[in-house]
Amino acid sequence: DTDIKPGDTIVEFSSGNTAIGLAAISAKRGYKMIAYMVQATQEREKLLKAYGAEVRDMLEDEEVLKVMGSLPEDGDSAQALEVLFAERSKKEGINYFLTVQSANEANREVQYRTTGQEIIADVDQVDVLIAGVGSGGSITGVSEALREKFPNLEVIAFEPTDDDTESLVGVHSISLTPRHSFPQIILRKDRVPYDRIIKVNKEDAYRMSNKVAKTDGIFLGITAGAAMFVANELAKSPEYKGKTFVMFGYDDVLKYLSSELVNPKYAE
Repeated sequence: DTDIKPGDTIVEFSSGNTAIGLAAISAKRGYKMIAYMVQATQEREKLLKAYGAEVRDMLEDEEVLKVMGSLPEDGDSAQALEVLFAERSKKEGINYFLTVQSANEANREVQYRTTGQEIIADVDQVDVLIAGVGSGGSITGVSEALREKFPNLEVIAFEPTDDDTESLVGVHSISLTPRHSFPQIILRKDRVPYDRIIKVNKEDAYRMSNKVAKTDGIFLGITAGAAMFVANELAKSPEYKGKTFVMFGYDDVLKYLSSELVNPKYAE
């Protein structure tokens, strides 16, 4: 609240749950909002616009692409974008406020204080945490909280089979968004929170989401389907017999009705 006031413009480089939440808050508090997205589903775009956010295609902003393209593989994209939008603020007379969730320590901290503590309160023992990486907040904050209670915890990150494991961004490729740079601060290389990475084929994620819909009456989104697939595969191994898995149900099917997730072939 001390950094932003009504009439200022929030800029978020995603179209997921954080962007939608920011759009809703912006509508309530009188902020403007720009959500940069790449190949997001129609449902997400419509939700953002319904809250009054301006939706921009990141691939059409030449200045942003130039900044991102000039960075080394482990370059600080957050800092570079903040410099760019500071320059735009001066030129345009608009106060841009970049949330940059992948470089915001509050992202990790809130997951440590809320989600992590809720799991500890609800589950007597956690042996394995399975999570996508995304912006890094969930896997970093929750694993930090759980390891304080369960020091032998194994944390497994999952990635799409066609992505670069040196530039982890969760399963964004599975959910139709191309890879981008390594999440800064949240996943600094001096505190990478996962123990190992398992690759997931997006078709397997689709099938698992559809399977859970029929067995449990919960139609998971693509990322949650990928997490369930990894847990299901690991549970078949003798070394994981009797162990307790925790994973996140990031989303349900409603934001993916225009995607391949609801293709009948994955429900067979």
